[in-house]
Amino acid sequence: MITKCQACIAVGFTMAALFSYQMSGDRLRPAASRSFTDNAHESGNRQSAVTDRSGGLLNSDGAMFGVNLRRTRVYDAQGLQEPKSVLWKTSKLFTIYPTGADFSILDPGFRIPSRPVPIYYGARSIITANKEAYFIEWVNGSDSLFAIDLQTGETKKILKLVGGNFSGPTVAGALLFVGERRGSYYAFDLRDWKMKWEIDKKGYDSYGSSPAVADGVVYFGGAKIIYEPSGPYFDNSRKAKGSVHAVDALTGTQKWVFSINGYPTPIAVADEVIYFGDDDRHLFAVNANDGKEIWKFKASEEIGTPAIMDWRAFFSDRNGNLYAVDLKNGQAIWKAAKKNKVATALVAYNKSVYYGGRENSLYAVDAITGEEKWVYRTTKPCPAPVAANGAIYVACGDNTLLAIDAESGRERWRYQTPHPPISHPVIGNGVIYYLDEEGIMYALGSS
Repeated sequence: MITKCQACIAVGFTMAALFSYQMSGDRLRPAASRSFTDNAHESGNRQSAVTDRSGGLLNSDGAMFGVNLRRTRVYDAQGLQEPKSVLWKTSKLFTIYPTGADFSILDPGFRIPSRPVPIYYGARSIITANKEAYFIEWVNGSDSLFAIDLQTGETKKILKLVGGNFSGPTVAGALLFVGERRGSYYAFDLRDWKMKWEIDKKGYDSYGSSPAVADGVVYFGGAKIIYEPSGPYFDNSRKAKGSVHAVDALTGTQKWVFSINGYPTPIAVADEVIYFGDDDRHLFAVNANDGKEIWKFKASEEIGTPAIMDWRAFFSDRNGNLYAVDLKNGQAIWKAAKKNKVATALVAYNKSVYYGGRENSLYAVDAITGEEKWVYRTTKPCPAPVAANGAIYVACGDNTLLAIDAESGRERWRYQTPHPPISHPVIGNGVIYYLDEEGIMYALGSS
């Protein structure tokens, strides 16, 4: 059973952890089969979301973990020259507790057991779409989905979710998609907050597999954990039988399923091909239309979420090594064993790869050669950065938001926050949004 508290949140980081259940079964449920509780503060009519129109138009690009379908963490926005004012801040939305472990803050990049030394730094993921911000947080004994007005900071909705350990939300048109670690996947209509469909895949751990939506199809993965005896005694030897699913975004009807031996990472989508890694050390390229394998690459260790740029897939493994794989044939172009190992999800931007290291600092690597371009030293670990308009943005555990020039590695500006940030910065046009450990969301502007 998972305790939903926040031991490591004092600095806004933690390690990823793997848990499991032993169940079985798979079925599609109508929306009425499960109840969700509305704790909302409603004020007036909410902004109308984009109409569904047809499944072929639904796309989560810009409104998902990793920002876009290629999972490059790059915002199509002008960014912010320098924060000079707080445009708004919310009231206290939730409370961080000082004991236990909070798994809601994790990047779903790795599925790794606890280790005495942190090897992967994560943070809460905020999704923006339809002039609102969406994120999931533990409140009063369960996960809750928040909707915050990006113009005013008003809390538009708090939807209590049944179950626990939900993935980060993904938005496409008027629908919001989310997975739950007991195997269920849900689609909510943002116009009335009613559940549109549910897929109940009992026994499958789906937490961390943030969905991707492309051309009206939702792609997500999960794994069934199987315990087997090892040697003469049963010692809880654990294996994962994973699968990746493609379902119709409007109905939840399955189009195809692709079986694997490990737990899948979040899925990147590019040019009608999906790319994902697993904890069985493979990177897969699969045809998005029919679910047929195109190629697979085997790494030295468990693979993190791939980022797709310039016909290459970039990813790190469990040991913190960095890879570039050719999308055309699945062959390694280079592997870089960095002294300061990769400890975050990757940014792939302007022929460079950026990441936070296990021993502090922010790194830039040439995407063509794998050679180090620059290092920006930090005093505390930083979760995964994001990019926009020539700058790399990162929130660090020493109460700072940073903007670093993407090409030179020089600091553009530094902003001191009242409390440690616990989310990635979200970059808009002339504004930055973030959450802090006091449970408050901020919008910073340059005016």
